[in-house]
Amino acid sequence: MLKNKLLLTGVCLLASYASKASIDDYYPYKVLPSASNYGNTGILEMPNARMMQEGQLRWNFSASYPNEFTTLTASPFNWLEATYRYTEIKNEKYGPSGYSGNQTLKDKGFDIKALIKKETYYFPAIALGLRDIAGSGDFSSEYLVGTKKYGKLDLTLGLGWGVLGTDNNIGNPLKSIREGFGTRNDTSDLGGSFTVKNWFSGKTALFGGIEYDIPKRGLRLKMEYDTSNPDFYEKVSKVHSRFNVGVDYSWSENLNITTAFERGSQFRVSFKLTGNFLKDSIPKPKPKKVAKLNKQQQENVKNNKGIFYTSLNLNLRQEGILIQGAELRDDEVDVAIATGRFFSATRPVGRTARMTAALAPDEVKKINIYHMNGDLEVAKFSIGRDYFERADNNKLSSAELLELTTIESPNEDALYSRAEFQPTVTFPEFNWSMSPGLNHQIGGPEGFYLGQLFWKTDFTFKFRRNLLLYSSLGFNIYDTFDDFANPSQSSIPKVRSDIQEYLSEGKNNIQRIQLEYFSQPFKDVFTRFDLGYLEPMFGGVGGEVLWRPFEKNYSIGFSLHKVKQRDYDQLFSFRDYQTTTGHLGIYYDFPYQIRSQLLIGKYLAGDKGATIDLSRRFQSGFSLGIFASKTNLSAEEFGEGSFDKGFYFSIPTQLFYADFSTGIISFGLHPLTKDGAAKLQQHNTLISIVGDQNRDSMIRDWDNLLK
Repeated sequence: MLKNKLLLTGVCLLASYASKASIDDYYPYKVLPSASNYGNTGILEMPNARMMQEGQLRWNFSASYPNEFTTLTASPFNWLEATYRYTEIKNEKYGPSGYSGNQTLKDKGFDIKALIKKETYYFPAIALGLRDIAGSGDFSSEYLVGTKKYGKLDLTLGLGWGVLGTDNNIGNPLKSIREGFGTRNDTSDLGGSFTVKNWFSGKTALFGGIEYDIPKRGLRLKMEYDTSNPDFYEKVSKVHSRFNVGVDYSWSENLNITTAFERGSQFRVSFKLTGNFLKDSIPKPKPKKVAKLNKQQQENVKNNKGIFYTSLNLNLRQEGILIQGAELRDDEVDVAIATGRFFSATRPVGRTARMTAALAPDEVKKINIYHMNGDLEVAKFSIGRDYFERADNNKLSSAELLELTTIESPNEDALYSRAEFQPTVTFPEFNWSMSPGLNHQIGGPEGFYLGQLFWKTDFTFKFRRNLLLYSSLGFNIYDTFDDFANPSQSSIPKVRSDIQEYLSEGKNNIQRIQLEYFSQPFKDVFTRFDLGYLEPMFGGVGGEVLWRPFEKNYSIGFSLHKVKQRDYDQLFSFRDYQTTTGHLGIYYDFPYQIRSQLLIGKYLAGDKGATIDLSRRFQSGFSLGIFASKTNLSAEEFGEGSFDKGFYFSIPTQLFYADFSTGIISFGLHPLTKDGAAKLQQHNTLISIVGDQNRDSMIRDWDNLLK
């Protein structure tokens, strides 16, 4: 007996030891790897092999002398970081005083970092990085770095090339592969080109660093050996120490503050704001519960279907769902719905199915729900009533319900035009909205930021289904555009580079007035026609057609417009320049919610070429993307930057609120405003309306059906 008690006690002690929480779990905020001065995860000037979690954005401001960095870093995957960096170089001038006055030099650049091996018990994490890709070359570097954790200590050791290799304390190991790795050429004066032949070539240096966590105080101590040697390039007059030290403080889960002492003489202060958009962490309202009809009520519905239609319409309106058409038959019911409340299609479909199941007679066995985006029916869900009710009562899993449900593309003959119940819609419908807006130009020779605060007023007149007039007006509140003094020197048609004239002369403007007509002539084929002032710089006439096979993960479209350039005041007059622009669009969805878009055609300036766009959409609706265009223009004709490129992201507004919303906060950036590869800025493109409404998208969001 004693032996058994001792054995039981030993097992309990082992179990409690294995399951006990770490004391670190009780501290307010977890100390995590933080951003380097350059924005991506690192030490200070040196990188490490740590990465952000996927689905995050991090804004970083880091100030010292002579370099002040403002960066935005995104993590589309947990193994990849991409950074856009804007640098103020305080000890150099932008240009001659007659051109840019006293303004300091500004530099833009892209960085990328990839985790090529995860950390294990015995081996470090290993990352490969490129700094200042296709930039001016002032910070151009490549590196291979490993980081290993020992308790609260993070040890980093790496090889650097380019600026990071300036210390030249080790021979380039790649010379044994090819002799060309021994030399590194200067980058192009125009910048923007991918100088691949320079990567991992030239001087090489071994760098390293130590980081130590003090979670009780929310601190991460940092020390590194800096191999960038800015004194070699005469960026600074003297470096007193190659060692930099700093401390990072986790103020909250989203805000970090770093102070550092660099080169033995300069202090640096950095602020890092991080947002995690991987999941929607704010609880949303539960579905509205509706009591099932009793026998007498069901008899009343059978004798008068109007009772069912009225009751269903009233209850769905309370959920922000509008019936567009409905028909109750002996054993089935069809319902077409539209909503401006929910971000995903499956959530309103689930709420409609729940109410329909409660309000329909017992004889109804199948519920067919037609989901609409605008006036276009994009998906049909055929759900067994009994299956849905069992799943809603946790007697059937969401995955099992999916297997028992048919999701297909509806026919071009829309339900709202043939259903027995068609709600009365009074045309024309009128909607309007107002909000403040910003226009700006960043990093020009006249000043770092020249901007405008204006009041944006949008109107929509819907004359009938699929026919509407959309207008957007801007009214100036305050601006600093009178300081513009850098007219375009472009040698090709100035379709975008006259941006300063448009901003300064069009402070009160008509951004758009356009008539739009949509149709679905065939199954899975959609068309759009538009006419008017199509964007702030161009007006004209044109349209597009899109084939989106519902069961496939690709779409093909074509757009064509005849346009004329608008006058600088952005009111009613036009300039002389006119052209025809159009593109063939090929859209393909890869696994892991990676989306691609290839546009091939003619751009506004008459140049011809292609644009590639890659993005990733997360379950929350948060999206990250990059794009690049190359046309038949030479690097000299295109000008600084050599070719068009940029990035963008969009965040659903419902991630910030305790209710549902279809709103999106979007941000996109071209490092430079150039005439080459300039596309017409179209409103309500077909791919934006129906592109994310195929079968794969419905399956992706299927779990929302029961929420």
